[in-house]
This record gives sequence, structure tokens and C-alpha cells, in this order.
Amino acid sequence: MLIQLGLIFLSGFPLLSTALLAYQLLRNGQGAMGVPSITAWLFYPAKLTAGVLLFILFPASLSATFFDYFPWLIQHEVPEVQQLLSLIFLLAGNLLLIPAYYTMSIFTRVGLPTKDHALQTNGIYRISRNPMYTSFFFFFTACFLLIPSLLVAALGLFSLIIHHFIILSEEKFMASSFSSEYQTYQNQTARYL
Repeated sequence: MLIQLGLIFLSGFPLLSTALLAYQLLRNGQGAMGVPSITAWLFYPAKLTAGVLLFILFPASLSATFFDYFPWLIQHEVPEVQQLLSLIFLLAGNLLLIPAYYTMSIFTRVGLPTKDHALQTNGIYRISRNPMYTSFFFFFTACFLLIPSLLVAALGLFSLIIHHFIILSEEKFMASSFSSEYQTYQNQTARYL
């Protein structure tokens, strides 16, 4: 029961924090959408896939039988140790995502910024240049552990691969925007962890 309560809390936290960030952006008169950093037909499906996987974590944490509705299951029950591992991955994802949201705040965009932006090197950005994207690895792994389906694995892998190319494109943009300052930051801080 304690594990399930932790799963519910930790899977709902990214949804709540994303909603609060969106509210903050709208309240400040800013939108969350930027310009796709790679071709739109890959960019938007990867973002949508990430959103869907993050969203289904919450109902999966509410019910042990939620995963029964997914095709290509590789197991038919989720043992407690697997739920505990999922909880650990959710915690790691939240420890990256929430501080990244806090640090980026109103500069957060889906895609490249269209207005003034700042190079963030403080807080969680001292550890990782891409803590939001790195958190996806942990969240998708937690999702797969709670919903052991080849479909979930394929969607997570697709999103991670495309997000890697998004990161590479964003790095070029940051290098052109902040030149030597970004080069120094890039040399001192890991891309992921």
C-alpha cells in the first residue's frame, strides 16, 4: 500500500508541476510553444509521445490492472519489487524535472525560444545541461516497469532517440546564441548526467 501511495504521488507530481508551469507562462502573457528544433514531423510526435507516457503513469499507479489494457504485454502482473523500482525511477525523474522547471521558469519552451532567452547554468543545470530530457529516461523506465508492454517500450525508445536529436539541434542553437559562454558551460557540464 505504501509503494502504491508513493507511485500515485510521484507519478502525479510531474503532471501537477507541468500544469503549474503552464499556468505561470500564461499568466505572464507568454506561450509555452517555441520553434521546432528539428523537422516538425519528428519533433511533435516525440513531444506528444513523451506527454502520453508521462500522463499514463498516473492511472497506471492507481490500478494494478491498468496495464492489462495495453497490447504486447511481456508479463501479466507487476510484482512489488518491480513497483518499488518504478518508484525509485519516478523519484529520480522528479529530482531532475522539478528543479529544472524551477530554474528555467518563464524561459521554458517546447522548442527553440522565439523571444529573449537566458543561458541557465545554475541549480540542476550545474549537473546536467538537459535535466528535463534526462528525466524522460527515468519516467519512461518507470512507465515500462508499471506497464510491461512492448508498445510502451517502443514508444519510450522512439521518444528518447528523437529527443537526443532535438538536444543536438538545441546545442547548435545555444552555441550560436551564447558562443564562448555556452562552450565553457558545455565543457564543464555533462549533456545528460
